[in-house]
Amino acid sequence: MKKLLIVESPTKARTIGKYLGKEYEVLASVGHVRDLPKSNKDAVDIEGGFIPRYVVSADKREVIAKIERAAEKADEIYLATDPDREGEAIAWHIKEVTGLKKPKRVVFHEITKEAIEEALAHPRDIDENLRRAQEARRVLDRIVGYDLSGLIWKKVRYGLSAGRVQSPALRILAEREREIKAFIPVTYFVLSALFQTRLNLGPNSKGSTLSATCTEQPATKEEADRIVQTGRSASWSVASVTEKSEERNPRPPFTTSTLQQAASTRLGFAPSRAMRAAQKLYEAGHITYMRTDSVNLAKEAVAKMAGVVEKEFGKEYLQVRVYKTTSKNAQEAHEAVRPTDPFHVRAGSTPDETQLYELIRTRALASQMSPARIMRTNIAAKANVEIPLFTANGSRVLFLGWLALDTKARGEDVELPKLAVGDTLTLVSLGAEEKQTEPPNRYTEAGLIKELE
Repeated sequence: MKKLLIVESPTKARTIGKYLGKEYEVLASVGHVRDLPKSNKDAVDIEGGFIPRYVVSADKREVIAKIERAAEKADEIYLATDPDREGEAIAWHIKEVTGLKKPKRVVFHEITKEAIEEALAHPRDIDENLRRAQEARRVLDRIVGYDLSGLIWKKVRYGLSAGRVQSPALRILAEREREIKAFIPVTYFVLSALFQTRLNLGPNSKGSTLSATCTEQPATKEEADRIVQTGRSASWSVASVTEKSEERNPRPPFTTSTLQQAASTRLGFAPSRAMRAAQKLYEAGHITYMRTDSVNLAKEAVAKMAGVVEKEFGKEYLQVRVYKTTSKNAQEAHEAVRPTDPFHVRAGSTPDETQLYELIRTRALASQMSPARIMRTNIAAKANVEIPLFTANGSRVLFLGWLALDTKARGEDVELPKLAVGDTLTLVSLGAEEKQTEPPNRYTEAGLIKELE
């Protein structure tokens, strides 16, 4: 029996072809096979009920002809485009353009032999609601984007574009810029002190230093100078020592948005660069589908990741977790972005892909690890005169937990000397630094993505 399976990209077709037998022919539609015409006048019949008028571009005619020829020889036809509304729409367009009779729709969120075989064993019909959702979005893009862009060309500058995402993003950026321009700085003073401590081990014991900051920030130079001058002639001692153990939990595995944010802050990748690398990793079978708003993980995936954690770090570092997506609009059927085989430490054919894969694998594995235990220490120093307290904060890791894997998230330990209430402190220096409040920062790409979400 001859079977035809149609996907979107040639790379994906080659990867899937390796997993399927000779009875399957795997072809690529190379994206959309038809779309709205470039002319806005003919694109959507608004009066008739917002009906799109689709056209086939010249460069897709050969692709369609190839699919039609293969379909004539096939006993079964499977549409295996991406598992989202865009993929559903492409599957529907392929069916409509080529006149396929009762093709089967299959979806998988990772390109592995097991996932593909599971999908082929449970085909379904094309989801009309999902493909209509894409159509509504496409029509809205055209109506809003073209009409608004045309107005901007006339009023601002030719070549600019606008749309349902660009325009709110521009509004957010403009509002932040207004905040920055309207900002009026306020002067304040930061007071810092350096103390010499003497451990209670006898007169010949070595001392250590303690850097502390005033708990108040005077608004005037006169008040700052008063505290400095009074403090320099005072006697100092330890007012309190507080130690508190706390847990620091790992973050959920990546969604599209959080992956773009992390790639921006950790790797310096623009969102488009991150998604290009993710697309290649997905098509090569290294990661699950990268367009998702879900933090869910399949039970089988969790079991694999638990095996990796236990093997690499030991049982005490393993804590299986279930993450739930809080967004009411999230597509729960999707998984978070994760490696298809977490035992693979490296994957990808370019430096961008390799770095992004490592980021995805680290985040996914860390999500199934024990919390880090951190000891937070606060020491308050007081003078024997009426001035504010000075405090120092420190931290040290008691148990690494997931930070053993995600070393970039750890930071440095800040060790404070071992002191007790009443211990004498010798003032080495005390000074004031004049500062001004600063306006809000302009958005980074990662920050804008988060704000848009």
